[in-house]
Amino acid sequence: MAHNKLSVAMTNKTLTSCLGDLDITDATVFDTCESTDDEFKLIKKNWRKKVLAEHPDKGGDPDKFRTTNASFEVLRDLFQQSKVKDGTFASYLSESAKAAAAESDIDIDELFTKYSKSTNVPSWEFFAEAAEEDVPGYKVETARSDRSKCTVCKKNSTKAAIAGSAAAETSTAIVAGTARSSSRAKKSSSSAMADIEKDDIRVGSLDEIAGSYGRWHHLECWRVPKKVQNGLTNPTDEESSLRDLLLMEEVLLTGLAALDEEDQMSFVRHVINTDHWAGNRKRKAGSASGSKAKSAKVASKAESASKATKGRKRSTANIVPGSYSMPVPGVDGAVDDEKFLSGKTFVMTGVFIEVGGGDDDSVGVENLKSMIESFGGKVTTRFSKKTSFLLAGNNPVAKRFKDARAKSIEIINLVRLNGLLKGQLTFDRLGKLEALDSEEFMGSAYQPATNASVSFGDSKPAAAKTEVKGPAAVKKEAKKASAVNAAEIPPLESDEDAKPAAAATSQALVAHANPSESTSSTAVVPAPGKKSRFQMPRPGQNGAIADVFDGQRFVLTGLFPELGGGGGLNLGKAKMTTLIENFGGRVTSQVSGKTNFVVVGKDPGASKVSKATAKSIPLVDLLALNRVIHGQASLGDIASEPAPRITNFSSGYGGNGLLKNAAEW
Repeated sequence: MAHNKLSVAMTNKTLTSCLGDLDITDATVFDTCESTDDEFKLIKKNWRKKVLAEHPDKGGDPDKFRTTNASFEVLRDLFQQSKVKDGTFASYLSESAKAAAAESDIDIDELFTKYSKSTNVPSWEFFAEAAEEDVPGYKVETARSDRSKCTVCKKNSTKAAIAGSAAAETSTAIVAGTARSSSRAKKSSSSAMADIEKDDIRVGSLDEIAGSYGRWHHLECWRVPKKVQNGLTNPTDEESSLRDLLLMEEVLLTGLAALDEEDQMSFVRHVINTDHWAGNRKRKAGSASGSKAKSAKVASKAESASKATKGRKRSTANIVPGSYSMPVPGVDGAVDDEKFLSGKTFVMTGVFIEVGGGDDDSVGVENLKSMIESFGGKVTTRFSKKTSFLLAGNNPVAKRFKDARAKSIEIINLVRLNGLLKGQLTFDRLGKLEALDSEEFMGSAYQPATNASVSFGDSKPAAAKTEVKGPAAVKKEAKKASAVNAAEIPPLESDEDAKPAAAATSQALVAHANPSESTSSTAVVPAPGKKSRFQMPRPGQNGAIADVFDGQRFVLTGLFPELGGGGGLNLGKAKMTTLIENFGGRVTSQVSGKTNFVVVGKDPGASKVSKATAKSIPLVDLLALNRVIHGQASLGDIASEPAPRITNFSSGYGGNGLLKNAAEW
């Protein structure tokens, strides 16, 4: 770690000059940005480039480095506090702003001076690793409910349950009964320990595919990543470390600035404790010879495994890690039934590289388990009379196939499971498909699951096994499968027709809405040639009415690029949730009879739009909510207004949805 001491100089600063310090002098550089969030990402990109070049560790000018870093921190403060003028940094670069800086700009000399006083400098390696992050990789927050579980505790409880079950099987009948009771008690206790209580501090990591934060940990279970360690200039000092961690906001971390002082210090104390650092696990007590013996045992086991699979495993380079996006009940063509797999028990073997997540021999397993459970299914580690399927991945254990056949348990791959969840297969038809052989799962012979529509034949197709259709064929097949014909949908001309009309099919629910000239929605269809620069309102400030959404339940669908944050199908949703909750509302994930409003963003999900229409739940957009927040309309007003104009529906994760252009329906 570097501990360079930099000189401190006093300089009159403006926001215009801060942008200039990052080589941003022309407002047109922000032309491609859709939101303030996008603009800040561009600012971060320029900052990273400059600090890497100017870092003192690499012979850079210390004064220039200090100026660049302090200017960035000033701009970050402005961004975090939603104080950017007109919602765009470009407002500080207009010709009029430059000509009248004293009137149009904010004097931030005091703030700049405060940041300039910092004399500790994180290492060059810290900035190099930070440069790889477009979105902060980690989020710290207090749990908003008691429904989340700690990834580490959950994994440990599973191991404890397996160990307890194994112990019970090797005991006598009486002892086994006692062991099973003890195992159940331990499992229940471990499961409770996995729960993250409401208001407890939790830390999660970014799912780059979904664009949201997950894999939550209790603070005490979180291992501090190397990237964060590198940013600590003096881990023995709490105050200095808090400062270092706050500098990581919107770079490596997010959420720390929003915690209260007590929670911030709890986080700091955890981070600076080297016992919690990743890669710094203490060796268990024991002699060096014991450690060597363990290493020899592991090596011997690995050698045996290598011999057992020699000649059978082949390259899996054709599988793109994380390329498969898991179905979610009722979303983008998946069956809308959270109990669809109820009564079905799965055992898994092999790895699922296309799913991603996990390490070594468990890649994709935990994520698939969560997917199966979300549809009401159950995953166990051992065969029993209740086992319905053996779900096999790449390079499975051959003995699992032998045991499954002996017990008449059906063997399926992820392609077939995906077909079930997408309504392309029924359980009856699944049983008539040709049985799968273990050799089909070895090395390059393995057929990874994709997000494209698949045709299932009663017998195995030659060579390709299962036909994977291209985008054009998928669209054509979807139209044929749909019971709704475009010709059967009447023209939308009257006010009654302006309400979204829904039609259910076995594949998806289709919704469409008539464009309304009286309703503009930057959240759904931005005005041509005009960029949205939405400023996050704060209760009690600039006319924003506190608790205006008190007692109201909202469901979100679509993207909210004008808010920014996150990515993929979660773009802007975290900030939209925060906005609603800040004003007293509650956000839930599913449309129900208790839902008051469905907030529609860009490319919403057809399923949620259709459900809201069927239940007569108002569809509103971000601008409508903003009017209510500022007292320009009431909740009753926006509930009675025409629905926002919808031109496109979401195509789902990786384009696996069936609906795209609403005009086609």
